[in-house]
Parts: sequence; C-alpha cells; structure tokens
Amino acid sequence: MSNTQSWSEIKKYLKVGTKLTGVVTKHWPFGVFVLLPGIEFIGLVQITDFKDEGVMKPSEYPAVGASIDAVVLGFKETGQQIWLGMKPSQLNQSRNLEK
Repeated sequence: MSNTQSWSEIKKYLKVGTKLTGVVTKHWPFGVFVLLPGIEFIGLVQITDFKDEGVMKPSEYPAVGASIDAVVLGFKETGQQIWLGMKPSQLNQSRNLEK
C-alpha cells in the first residue's frame, strides 16, 4: 500500500479477519493504539479485544514499542481508525494479508 491511500481505499484493501503486525504507540484506559507499517491510519485495540476470557487491565497491556499481531475487526469512521483484536480466538481464525 502506498503512503497516500485514502480511507475508502484502505477499507477495500484491509479485509475483516486479516492478520497484521504492528507496534504499540500509546496506552489509554480504553485500549492501545497501534502503528501499522505501510498504513497511514492508526489501529486501535480496545480493552475488550485482548482476552477471550477474564478482564484485561491496563497494567497488562503490551509495552509501548512492542510488536504485536492483531486482526482487523472493522473500521471506526470517527477518527478513521482501524479496529483491531488480539484475542487468541480471533488470531486463530485470521488470515495473513496478501501482498
């Protein structure tokens, strides 16, 4: 993907269920923001999308700068963010991005 893709292009390019690798850039009480290489839109893993069971606590978030695998769950129009998940069940059902 080029560095000048539009929001509508990225939504066509990234399909729900696609597995991506990104880098955690920020922690917030509601989740973490993720930089996705080659994609100019930010990813977001909400606190409810880390674990299949149990409650995630912000103290358990992956470290800022950590590389993570995540799955595209959808797109948040407000703020043009890519909604991501890290639950083991989501990762097991994902498919790699075809380049």
